[in-house]
Amino acid sequence: MDKLITIDNLHKSFYDGDSELKVLKGVNLDIYKSEILSIMGASGVGKSTLLHILGTLDRPTTGRILYEDEDITTFSERQLATFRNNAIGFVFQFHQLLPEFTALENVAMGRLIKTSKRNTFRDTDLNNNDTDLNNNSTYEDAQRLLDDVGLSERLDHYPSQLSGGERQRVAIARALINQPKVVLADEPTGNIDDKTSQAVLNVLQKINERLQQTFIIVTHDSHLAARADRTVELVDGKIAD
Repeated sequence: MDKLITIDNLHKSFYDGDSELKVLKGVNLDIYKSEILSIMGASGVGKSTLLHILGTLDRPTTGRILYEDEDITTFSERQLATFRNNAIGFVFQFHQLLPEFTALENVAMGRLIKTSKRNTFRDTDLNNNDTDLNNNSTYEDAQRLLDDVGLSERLDHYPSQLSGGERQRVAIARALINQPKVVLADEPTGNIDDKTSQAVLNVLQKINERLQQTFIIVTHDSHLAARADRTVELVDGKIAD
């Protein structure tokens, strides 16, 4: 398989005055296109920290991250924001859906926000045909993704009207709306029961097979990890041999 991401000697420390807490202590890892990779490890070992750095939500103290041989650790904040919007999707343990919007609107929102950032409202005629066509296309894509995750009958339901598993499936569809190269999932089944977890995992595998996107899943759930293409373990700030 072709490499998508190379993590090269990654270190991350947090500081409190003169006190240093070393969390990541030289992580080296290759991640491949179209694979489902699970990252396991004890609580507090740095799994989420690693995921946040991979998602450009935080920067390493030292080391490099290469996406298709491009070193994103050299990017400016603006470059990182653009890269993040275009290349990365996120699924969190707590779905973080917007309660005042329907499932369809929540999924579409990621692309609509991206479009509005590119063409600010003051520069865009909201009634012009191009905007209408773009919005129509976004909602069509959002509906298609909700169909993919088995929620075609729940498009107009609000998060409060959905079960925990349904909300998490909406979050997965939302993560995919901008066709990212990689989807980062932080304990995506940690807040739902075992039966619902299996349904969410089925969705992830179905999406992976159809769209060939890379999924990186941080988890402490051995059942989830067993269904990934590959599992690595983070121990004492490094990937275990």
